Amino acid sequence: MSSTSETLTGTKIRILIVDDHPVVRAGLASMLATYPDMEVVGSAADGEQAVALLTAGEPAVDVVMMDLRMPKKNGIETLKALKQESCPARVVVITSYESDEDIYQAVKAGAQGYVLKASSDEEIIEAIRQVHAGERYLPQHIATRLAERMPRAHLEPLQTEILDLFAQGVAKDEIAERLSMQDREVWNQLNGIIEALARSEETNEDYAPGSARQRITIADVARKAGVSMSTVSRVLHNKGKHTDETRRAVMKVVKEYDFQLNGTAASLAMMRGGSQ
Repeated sequence: MSSTSETLTGTKIRILIVDDHPVVRAGLASMLATYPDMEVVGSAADGEQAVALLTAGEPAVDVVMMDLRMPKKNGIETLKALKQESCPARVVVITSYESDEDIYQAVKAGAQGYVLKASSDEEIIEAIRQVHAGERYLPQHIATRLAERMPRAHLEPLQTEILDLFAQGVAKDEIAERLSMQDREVWNQLNGIIEALARSEETNEDYAPGSARQRITIADVARKAGVSMSTVSRVLHNKGKHTDETRRAVMKVVKEYDFQLNGTAASLAMMRGGSQ
């Protein structure tokens, strides 16, 4: 990006850092301070502090850089709370976790960007600038994971085809070439699916117009795939060992439905991540 937000608007991008590790907060703040269009206006050690600061409106915040794993309120819970409060700040998740479920739940809850803590400074800065400009920032590997996790049952054939290609790791420009579309049109299609999904979470309605909602539990996914609940959760969290056949069986069901991840099963998967 050749021009900064400061030169375009005369103001800096005001950033709140939310992470329970002081070293991470300090490191991010130090890095962001080297960019003239960035200003770190505050930090929070957990989701509760973040919600309190952002709903109070002081200091004013444009972009929130937020971890997913935090005490009191985790990142997903914080995103949902901010949406409920109609908080105008836009959120970039910055995390060490890139499982299908983490990405899906974060984007579904309202995150406009998703980057890993191992990302380069340049990628993090690009994410902040793009999200601040009203765009969504999803690197190719994150878009691939998201597309793999998203349900397909009520999508239009073109939307399903685009998601399937993203899930296969096909780059946006190649998808555009295969489907005889402009790059921007492919991204707009993906954004449209995501926005509809996010709206469905707010209204508790299916994200396909005119169709009956098909939300099931993780127990239903396990039964339909012929595996245990903890196996489903391990597949979605990329934990432990499972065969390609098991993953395909789970993801086939996941692509057909939306479902509520069972917290107990998720915790079991995390604890037994190294087991079969």
